[in-house]
Amino acid sequence: MAKASATQIAVEQLRASILSGEVLPGTRLIQEQIAEAYGFSRIPVREALRLLEADGLVTYERNNGYTVARIDATQLRSIQRLRQLLEAEAVRQASASGELGPELAASMRQVHAELKAMNPENAGEVASRTRAFHFTLFEACREPVLLRILRNLWDSTDSWRTIYYRLVFASEADHRKQVFEEHEHLMRIVESADAEATVAILDHLRDRGIAAVERAVVQSRSQESRLQAHLMLRTLQA
Repeated sequence: MAKASATQIAVEQLRASILSGEVLPGTRLIQEQIAEAYGFSRIPVREALRLLEADGLVTYERNNGYTVARIDATQLRSIQRLRQLLEAEAVRQASASGELGPELAASMRQVHAELKAMNPENAGEVASRTRAFHFTLFEACREPVLLRILRNLWDSTDSWRTIYYRLVFASEADHRKQVFEEHEHLMRIVESADAEATVAILDHLRDRGIAAVERAVVQSRSQESRLQAHLMLRTLQA
């Protein structure tokens, strides 16, 4: 197996930091600091940032450099509409090839059991396992182009999704219980091999999920504003 290049390593490390919510949307990405932290020169870091920009995870502005991409409510809803189309197509293709049914539901239940056993405070791990739960269903379509585009759409909102798991999912037991109950409903529908009912419950889950993410975005930006005000006050007092 070929050894990963410095650029590939930088891409994966930066992607993981962004998607896990470790680096928040709007954070400025300073190439010199990243290069020093990773032990690389600036060249692979610069190339990695360009690749992540192409994926929509970072943005570039002249005289300001690279920042982690922010997503507003309009973008979230646009991504939601595209996900709705592709996820429905994935389910219908899986159904047409006979993949929906008890075996697929059993695979989803295994992932779901792992998810329920997790500490909800581990937001990044919970987000990753929840994504694995859904993609256990989507990957049953066995359509690589569709899945690649769908993964990119999920990538584009994963940082905010992780913030949702940190600010909403981890702290609200009733909300967490509702999520798990809806997942159980989805698995029962998949087990019955009813494609259109599966699409309908996915639509419901997506709408509820996007609303929760939007709430987390508001909370996160409120926290960010308070932090900035605190830092400004400390600077003025220094």
